Amino acid sequence: SGKTKAVLTPDGKHYIINGQKMWITNGGFADVFTVFAKIDDDENLSAFIVEKDFGGITLNPEEKKMGIKGSSTRQVFFNDCKVPVENLLSERQNGFKIAVNILNIGRIKLAGAALGGAKAVVDQSVKYANERIQFGKPISAFGAIRQKLADQATYCYVVESATYRCSQDMEKAIEALKAEGADHAKALLKGVEQYAAEAAILKVAGSECLDYVCDEGVQIYGGMGYSAESPVERAYRDSRINRIFEGTNEINRMLTVDMLLKRAMKGQLDLLGPAQAVAAELMGIPDMPEPDDSLLGDEKRMVANFKKAVLMAAGGAAQKLGLELAKHQETLMHIADMVIDTYLAESVLLRTLKLAEMKGADNVKEQVAMCQLYIHDAADRIHKWAKEAVNSFAEGDEQRAMLMGAKRFSKNTPINTAELRKAIAKRMIAEGKYCY
Repeated sequence: SGKTKAVLTPDGKHYIINGQKMWITNGGFADVFTVFAKIDDDENLSAFIVEKDFGGITLNPEEKKMGIKGSSTRQVFFNDCKVPVENLLSERQNGFKIAVNILNIGRIKLAGAALGGAKAVVDQSVKYANERIQFGKPISAFGAIRQKLADQATYCYVVESATYRCSQDMEKAIEALKAEGADHAKALLKGVEQYAAEAAILKVAGSECLDYVCDEGVQIYGGMGYSAESPVERAYRDSRINRIFEGTNEINRMLTVDMLLKRAMKGQLDLLGPAQAVAAELMGIPDMPEPDDSLLGDEKRMVANFKKAVLMAAGGAAQKLGLELAKHQETLMHIADMVIDTYLAESVLLRTLKLAEMKGADNVKEQVAMCQLYIHDAADRIHKWAKEAVNSFAEGDEQRAMLMGAKRFSKNTPINTAELRKAIAKRMIAEGKYCY
């Protein structure tokens, strides 16, 4: 809470901290706390390392939660807690920067953790679908169940692709900063900060992937899934918190767009030029590109067009609303969803092409199918979000042109997604687990 206060003692040797913190994970057994508070009348927060033995710290009883019951969650109260001045972390009023860097790292870590949980639930779903007999055969033999298994696996594969991609990008940035002379700590913070928008994307994608997979896991289990004796019941309850902590998914969606626009204003990212090129393209005669017969050729074209749809919507909104865009949260949310789906689509495309190059296309048929399935489904979502974004700020001829653009940039070639899902599920059913 920003209401927690720290006051320097007259002898200048201690800060006296007073205030209250809610929803403190591990609060019940922590010996050391990182506490954010405002010193005197400072505008910004400072951070302190506070030991429980300093005194003046009391705890409320454990919170009664929906899930993650093995985690300690308590309110923490500071009543004239005496903290040595040496325990000021970093510099005065530097707390917000520390908190943001913690969140950036925490968000990509959450994506990885959520992904691991999601894969475990897919394993349980496949196992149960193979064991549950109905009408004389396992329910994994039925198309409705195979579709659920395929969609679970596809979501995991896509989010994993994006997580690997962002992790590698961060690692390269950190190593580059070290090569320039930065020490490890500064290189880590700055390297991660460069990919703060991607970390926010992954937090949303990872937590929503886990939620989706758990929900479908309960459905595959049927009535047994609603029983506390089944493994998916706990997973269903535990998964829900991931869309709330490390910043709610709504906050992370808006942060994604905000950070991209700030990068553009600082000259770190060229959005204006490509956005103007897309606007000019809308006014011209549509190109008829030559067919790309290479592996995932259609999907390469579609991802390139998804980017144009994002530039069209974001550029149009920024131009029309200017600084007021931050107040139009509905518009921001639609643009953010377009950005997230485009990043995931490009990530799974890049990974699948690399796998095909390494192992041969014939040896990654299921991964190719998952890539196709996700990108073709994403086209419909991006069309919907682009329409809703455009309709929220544009009107007249501009609106009509952009709606035509939304349709053009989300166009996809008809594909038999039922066969794709069947192929994806078939291998998992045979191996009895998530195997991608």
